[in-house]
Amino acid sequence: MVASRDKLLASQPAAVAAKEAFVAEYITGRVDCSVGLGVNQNGDDWTMKVFAHSPAAARELPHHFRDFDVEVQVTGPAVAYE
Repeated sequence: MVASRDKLLASQPAAVAAKEAFVAEYITGRVDCSVGLGVNQNGDDWTMKVFAHSPAAARELPHHFRDFDVEVQVTGPAVAYE
């Protein structure tokens, strides 16, 4: 567990840089997707976490970017309730 945490901490700058490049290439200017950086299901590497409004928006995105997986979840549009 400690080794995985140390690996994640050491690779965080590269993951953040990849996320910023991913946003610049695929997300900027779009209102139907948002992206964050998360940990994969195994807990041993970073992944781009993308929330898309529709299946069509999700299909336009890659499954892998640089050295990182891209996980896309179709969430529908965000709605604010009062």
